[in-house]
Amino acid sequence: MDNHTPELVRSSHPPHAGRLNRQSGLSLVELMISVTIGLMLMAGITSLIAQQSSASTELDKASRQIENGRYASQVLREDVELAGFYGEFYNVPAPTTIVDPCDKTIATLASAISLPIQGYDSPATVPSPLSACLANGNHVSGTDILIVRHAETSTVDVASAVAGQPYLQSGINVSNTMAFVVGSGSDTSVFTLKRRTGGTAPLRAYAVHIYFVSPCNVPASGTTCNGSTDDGGTSIPTLKRMELTVSGGAAAFTTVALAEGIENMQLDYGIDSETSPDGSANYYTTGTNTDAGVAMTAADWGNIMTIRVNLLARNTERTLTYDDKKTYSLGTAGTVGPFHDSYKRRVFSEVIRATNPSGRRPLS
Repeated sequence: MDNHTPELVRSSHPPHAGRLNRQSGLSLVELMISVTIGLMLMAGITSLIAQQSSASTELDKASRQIENGRYASQVLREDVELAGFYGEFYNVPAPTTIVDPCDKTIATLASAISLPIQGYDSPATVPSPLSACLANGNHVSGTDILIVRHAETSTVDVASAVAGQPYLQSGINVSNTMAFVVGSGSDTSVFTLKRRTGGTAPLRAYAVHIYFVSPCNVPASGTTCNGSTDDGGTSIPTLKRMELTVSGGAAAFTTVALAEGIENMQLDYGIDSETSPDGSANYYTTGTNTDAGVAMTAADWGNIMTIRVNLLARNTERTLTYDDKKTYSLGTAGTVGPFHDSYKRRVFSEVIRATNPSGRRPLS
């Protein structure tokens, strides 16, 4: 029996040799692959963010366009519905002459109550006598111009009348019949009409509103649009109106911007028949000719019962990837376009009833 203990066989390899052979970093190829994948992910995320930002911008443009178009329609609707409102006075005489819309004298304003609605059909240049108060540079050629007249719904006492402001007073005269008086707040002695219940009848400010499409919202200098320098470098077509107010103790017109992006306004007037008036429109005209093919007279303007309003609104900013190839119907005036520019557009149309003139007509 062998009593010797066998010797341990020593390994020629270090105990941690296998661990030393393991990879402790990235190779250049692996690093390049990782960077490429990361760049692809970043490009995808960047593209998604850019698309979302572009969609948000376009949605904002469309929202502003819709808001401007609806607001412009609302302002016109509310004013046309008030056209011919003269307080308690209802026996409005038929018009005999077409009135100068720029004339602010009391005599002309008094005669103009017979014409609560008046207009100009798509003039290339602002015609006389309107050109006396509306500069040609402030009107977009080929767009309609609308004049609306009425008394304001709120009343003031004679003692509170503003000097120079034209007012209308309706009430009972010395013959105990309903009448009206137009006068200036600086000459209150003319306001002698009474209430039915006694006491002096109140006054209502006389409103004359002239609606037109202007080639800019804010002129670069002065009060007249002059081109690409307006609106900070980009002219924005705008629906505006001139309002009869008072300045320096005298009647004056003040221009107010209503809605940006309105670049065209075309109006169709619904006219009631003189032979059988019933308060409804028998035919529509653009304001230049009647159905008989002759120029509209003062009586025709006095027979307007409804107005079909057609507004063309565009975005106030361009969409560079867009080409407007559409045509837009603007009622009897026909179509406009295609424009082949980078503005998106929309038409807003509605029929508005002239409540006061039509309501005074006998029913058939």
